[in-house]
Amino acid sequence: MQLQTDDALMQRYSVSRSTVRKAVQRLVEEGVLFRRRGKGTFVSQPVPKIVHSLDRLAPFFETFRKVGADLHTEVIDSFWEESPDLPPELDGWGRPVFTFLRLYRSRGIPHALTRVRVPSEIGRHLSRADVESTPIYDVLQSKLGLRVMKADNLVSCQQPSASISQLLGLSQSSFLLVLDRISRDESGAPVEMTTHFLRPDVYQLSVSLRTGLPHHKGV
Repeated sequence: MQLQTDDALMQRYSVSRSTVRKAVQRLVEEGVLFRRRGKGTFVSQPVPKIVHSLDRLAPFFETFRKVGADLHTEVIDSFWEESPDLPPELDGWGRPVFTFLRLYRSRGIPHALTRVRVPSEIGRHLSRADVESTPIYDVLQSKLGLRVMKADNLVSCQQPSASISQLLGLSQSSFLLVLDRISRDESGAPVEMTTHFLRPDVYQLSVSLRTGLPHHKGV
């Protein structure tokens, strides 16, 4: 549903133009409204609610299959990076690094962007077609025979870049949940790094922990 014009809202609520624009901007930042260039401002559809577990080794796709979300994915870009910004534990990766970006939508609403990177010795065996609709874990195993045995996760909160905020339909002043994952094969070598840019109004990250010590009554 399209929002009324500024003039119509001013007349309806007896407020100034600056008040209308401030209120609309606030609702855009909160995801209640969204803008389409050249078309106007619209009321957003209800966003999905997704809980992603960090305590199991599984592709990001599995989260959507589990909750039954109306999921559409699209690889929006793939390229080679000569000097990517990588953590120190990936200094041994061959260059250039193969990178691709995947956008996730549910009910037409963009809510996650993933940036997947692999070293050149792996990337030279992959094509955009390989990763177009297949999780990176499945690609590594089916095409290269690599089994992911461990993943290290780091969660942070960051403001999006201009390009990411545009892709996710958010203001640059908003914040995203950012999940960095480094996956390792049976030898412990890092074989991929994925950065998940997640809308915090859609996602929750969960971890289930238990003690390794036996339980003693009365303690």
